[in-house]
This record gives sequence, C-alpha cells and structure tokens, in this order.
Amino acid sequence: MKLSFSFYTNVGKVRQNNEDALLVINKVYSEENFEDCKSEFVQGEEFIFVVADGMGGHSKGEVASRLTLESLLENKKRVFENPEEVLQLSKRKLDEYAMNNPSALGLGCAVAGIVLKGGIAKVFNAGDCRVYRFINSKLIRLTKDHSVVERLLSLGVINESEAKHHPQRHVLISCIIGDPDSEINEIFINEVEIYEDDVFLICSDGLWDELNEEEIKTALSEKEPCKAFLSLLSEKPLKDNLSFIIVKVEEVEDGGSS
Repeated sequence: MKLSFSFYTNVGKVRQNNEDALLVINKVYSEENFEDCKSEFVQGEEFIFVVADGMGGHSKGEVASRLTLESLLENKKRVFENPEEVLQLSKRKLDEYAMNNPSALGLGCAVAGIVLKGGIAKVFNAGDCRVYRFINSKLIRLTKDHSVVERLLSLGVINESEAKHHPQRHVLISCIIGDPDSEINEIFINEVEIYEDDVFLICSDGLWDELNEEEIKTALSEKEPCKAFLSLLSEKPLKDNLSFIIVKVEEVEDGGSS
C-alpha cells in the first residue's frame, strides 16, 4: 500500500495552549503549533493516524491527549484487531496519571483514528473528533459524534441548522476520562474497504466546527488540500485548537481494489 499524507496542528487564534495531539504512524505530536503543513509519502502494510482533542475546561487536557496517543502508539499492532481494547488501555493510563496527580482528576480527551491494513480501513472514535472519507466528490462521515447535539439530531428533536448553533454542541456523552470511577460510555467502530484515490480526513472539532461540508469538499478537491484548508481557515475566528490529518491512498495491495 502506498500513501501520501499531510497533517497540521495549531493553537488557533484564541486559546493559550494547544490541547490537541496527533499520532502520525510512529510519532506523537503534542502541544505543537505548526506554521505550515507537513507532508510525506510512505509505502508499507499497516499505518495508523489518530487525532486527540484534550477537553477544554478540564485540567491537563494536553496531557490527556498526549498520554492517550502514546498508549495507542505503544499498542499500535493491536489497534486494527481490537480498537476498543486498546482505547481501554489508554483510559487506564489516564486513570493512573489521575491517581498519581489528584489535581488532574477528570483529565480527558476525545479521539478519532484510522488504521489502514490489507485493503481495509478500521475507523474508531470516542467523543467528537471525526474521520471523513472523500471519494468520487462525495464527503462521507465514518464516525459518530458522542455528543448531546448528535443525540438530539438522531431523535429528530433538532435539525442540522439548529445543531450548528446549539448551546450544548460541545457537551460530550462519551470520551476518555482519567478517573477510576468512570468508564468510556461508548466507542464507535467502523470498517470500510479501501480504494485507490480514497482520501481520508481525521480531524478535531476545531476544524469541522469552523468549516461547512462544502468548504471541506472544496479543500479536499484541491491538489494540495492541506494548504487549501489553511487558506480557508485563515479567514475564520479559530476559537479552538485545530488539528487534522489528510491521507490519500495512492496504491492498494493485498486485498484492496484499484
């Protein structure tokens, strides 16, 4: 399998520190503030890409996102087979940190990621970080937000327009929390076949909350989508940290389709 990918993380225009973190194959990026996109081309059999968003308003959000991704990296060979089990191991790491640092009790993060292997993309999330698929000019969300607003939408209580400005749009009903007395309420797992020219976007809500779907599709249609996103985002208020990874499948082998 051959992939090209770009990634970016930034504090935004309002926050003082970046509580987002990225896991890009073999490296965790934490508390970074990129000026430009980073891009690479790789070839291999298995790749992992994850975004974590430390919870605003909770102590040590940046620690939560970093520890969660470090745990995923330590157990990355197990993520494809059992993402739920590996996310539970990440939670245990946060629990241990909270027990050793009582002032940080309740540190937490939302997380979303994708593992590409053998012609299959295994997608997972807890919270409101997202994974999108862009193929044939169509944008498909592969994850499910664990939020009050998503639940209200699914029940038909509010519509998409109301959801965008709902006062509880950032209130989560599931995420990874460092507290031995809590659990991960729900982990969403999805699996899709990979095709040549597939594009996957993994992002925190700092990206998708700033851009509408048409803007996201426009950026992903460009030759250099990461730079296209930065151009669009330069005009936005960027009240939150924002992080994203764009992965393009250049060639599929071992069970994939061309």
